[in-house]
Amino acid sequence: MTVTTERAWRDFSDRLRRFIGARVPNGVEADDVLGEVFIKVHSSIDGLEDEERLAPWLFQITRNTITDYYRRRRPESGDLSGIDLPAPEDPEGATRSIEESLRNMVDELPDKYREAIVLTEFEGLSQKQLADHLGLSSSGAKSRVQRARSQLRDELLACCHFEFDRRGGIVDYTPRPRCCAPA
Repeated sequence: MTVTTERAWRDFSDRLRRFIGARVPNGVEADDVLGEVFIKVHSSIDGLEDEERLAPWLFQITRNTITDYYRRRRPESGDLSGIDLPAPEDPEGATRSIEESLRNMVDELPDKYREAIVLTEFEGLSQKQLADHLGLSSSGAKSRVQRARSQLRDELLACCHFEFDRRGGIVDYTPRPRCCAPA
């Protein structure tokens, strides 16, 4: 069965619209981005060699189109007052819950890893500054931060099911029952 633009639209337009809607705050502009995506899909679908790669291919085109959208909107003067930043859908619920869950995951790390992550990711220290602060070698500090990130990644993967494209980019995710539930 050959992949057609119509089939791609039928099978993926709703998912792509939600994906775009989460990244482009204005609904009309999100629809415009979706239209641009399918113009690109229509002009290059004949180059898709493996039908099984349709979803990652579509999401890559979508990510690139969203990037193009924001590049076109970039203000020339640096004045950001004209840009509408996306508002969280449920600032009282989902965002706070995710923040609390992530903070709980960080709090559950062993002391040396928690300290490394907090100092580099939350307090803005470079890994060199971390090494100086903790009296470690640069490679020791780097290793500690990498291990902390790895442990957080493992915890996130246990918490949520992620869908990745072939390059390892996140395409979609589904929380598991315990995901984003503060401890």
